[in-house]
Amino acid sequence: MRQVALCLLFAILAGCNPSGQQSQLHEPAKASDANSPSAGSAGPVSPTIPSQTAPASGGASVEEIADQSFQVELESWGKVRFVSAKRTNADGRKELVLSLKDAEGHTLYTFPQPKLVESWNFESVKAVSFKDVDGDGKKDVIVLADYITGKDSAGSAVVTAPSIFVQKDKSFVSDVEIDNRLNASGKISTVSDVVAFFKAKAKPEAAQTATDSDSNAALEKVNRNLCSRVVASNMSEDEIVRTYEDEYDKHELDRSERGQDEMYRYIGECFQQETDKLLANDSKLKTQTDAIHQTVNEAISELSSIDYIRNGGGTMWIHGGNRTIGLYGYRMNIYVKMKLAHPKSAAPKYDALTAELASNLAKLKEQGVKGLEELTDAQGVKEAQKGFDSEFPKLNTALQKFKELTSDKDEASLYLLELLTKRVGASIDEQRSLR
Repeated sequence: MRQVALCLLFAILAGCNPSGQQSQLHEPAKASDANSPSAGSAGPVSPTIPSQTAPASGGASVEEIADQSFQVELESWGKVRFVSAKRTNADGRKELVLSLKDAEGHTLYTFPQPKLVESWNFESVKAVSFKDVDGDGKKDVIVLADYITGKDSAGSAVVTAPSIFVQKDKSFVSDVEIDNRLNASGKISTVSDVVAFFKAKAKPEAAQTATDSDSNAALEKVNRNLCSRVVASNMSEDEIVRTYEDEYDKHELDRSERGQDEMYRYIGECFQQETDKLLANDSKLKTQTDAIHQTVNEAISELSSIDYIRNGGGTMWIHGGNRTIGLYGYRMNIYVKMKLAHPKSAAPKYDALTAELASNLAKLKEQGVKGLEELTDAQGVKEAQKGFDSEFPKLNTALQKFKELTSDKDEASLYLLELLTKRVGASIDEQRSLR
């Protein structure tokens, strides 16, 4: 099943062929958007400087990548040399090592290894750029690099991944959620795309271009009409999804991975609005429903993170989590309708499912990241187990809280418990249900 998961991962990422403004895939390499380096732009190191190989601790060797190393001035560091290098470890796995050096070649700072790529095999740097992406006035570092996600290079596909390092006081921060979202967007092909991604997050609605406004208006109209249509029907979950997909195709709306994530979000928001209407005069049930909804979303997020870790990465698990969370807008609506209809007690079935859920959790904990050695090296497995050990208690806490919130053990609570038990079981059996 892990090989199947990898195939799916490569299919998702096949549309991504990131390049950048420093050295683009189909354009001549350049140091910045300007014709010459300026404050905030990188000056390329002379290409006459050869790549240098130096020994490193633990039997590793480090080879500097001269054409992706630059002179740059950074707010917290002054004038420094940004160095890209390839480290080959004793076990053969290659890593991208980024650092800042002074004029004498002394290392001033070594960048953290992004979690998204820490178990992958580094191939080459496609682009490096120095731009303020978070609007704090300090230049951040954008890196686009090629990686092999499998244990060996032979027969494996190459994935180009963006990594963002946000400049803080005397340090740079790598945020795995930002890297995941960039990868999951399916639209990152240049450094300019990365910058646009951050601008889109930050810009107010009034600042949107006319094209953006028209596109968003069309999207909102389609989703409003869809919402009115599906809430008035007795469609099943799958029928609702198919209805949205058909309308998105009909109106040529975004059907990329990111676009589908947004579609599921709209489904969730649609039914959340309907749920709020149903609970307008029942504050007690609304408080309980909101607490359950939040707890379920926490559990799904942790399960997605665990699947991501146990399968050696892959944005398919991030997409799956986003879409499941969207569907829970619909599922919580079903829960509320059942509660308002005064459901019968289902204590025996509820208790039996609780025992099954506990058993599934125990199996998941015992399994950990076993089998991951097929996809990565010993260090990658070690780091993955560390990540699993960090995420699993959060999942367990969320599920325990869910059981406390559904202690009435009626048919409505049983409905949600069945969904969660099935989802945890899917992670163990690797019959991956992304919803």
